[in-house]
Amino acid sequence: MRKRTQKRAAARDAVKLAKDRVRLAALEEGGSSSRPIWVVSASLVEPTALGLGCAACGGPLRLQEHEAKPFGAQLLRVVHAGCIDCGHRRTVYIGLRDPLN
Repeated sequence: MRKRTQKRAAARDAVKLAKDRVRLAALEEGGSSSRPIWVVSASLVEPTALGLGCAACGGPLRLQEHEAKPFGAQLLRVVHAGCIDCGHRRTVYIGLRDPLN
């Protein structure tokens, strides 16, 4: 294969991998309001979300917005973050659990 053909094939593979990683992240805890990540303190919301990293490339995230939204009977924290490296936006759903339970 020619060098240019190899580069194009590698670029297509990288895009496919990023799409697969984003789909997988949506199915994991924190990827939707039906599967939030549970923490015991509000001070852990942002570090937990930002610590997950970019779903597309694995790079570090930068906080864009953090809000509390009702979903059914529960109030969840919704963290919107963007990747510093590739610019992909990620939304993470986090719930606060009573530390005494």
